[in-house]
Amino acid sequence: MKFFLFLLFLTFSIIKLVKAEEKPLFIKCKSLDNTTILDFKINKDKYLYTTVFKNIKNNFIEIGEVVGQKEDAFILFEDKYAYLGVDFAWHYDKNTLKLKPVLLSKGTIKLNKLPQELSCVLI
Repeated sequence: MKFFLFLLFLTFSIIKLVKAEEKPLFIKCKSLDNTTILDFKINKDKYLYTTVFKNIKNNFIEIGEVVGQKEDAFILFEDKYAYLGVDFAWHYDKNTLKLKPVLLSKGTIKLNKLPQELSCVLI
């Protein structure tokens, strides 16, 4: 009986160790003149980034999904609430730590001017 309990305990311990949770990626980006400051949290599931959150009034709100990524190169993620009616995304370059605006497709609303490129730091 003691051997069975020990084996059961060992099994649960191994399962707990194997189930590793990936830490999310936190990015703080700002413009050169400090007028625009954006904080993002990007969740990771095993090897791929999945869901993106933006810090709005000290709460991280889900803003979209990662639509493209390449390991150690870039992450392309949508921002559904930046411009309503526009299929808008951000391109985060992991090498230069720059965040660039991207229009994914022509929407019902035309933007006269895209937001400026932002410099980022990992938190």
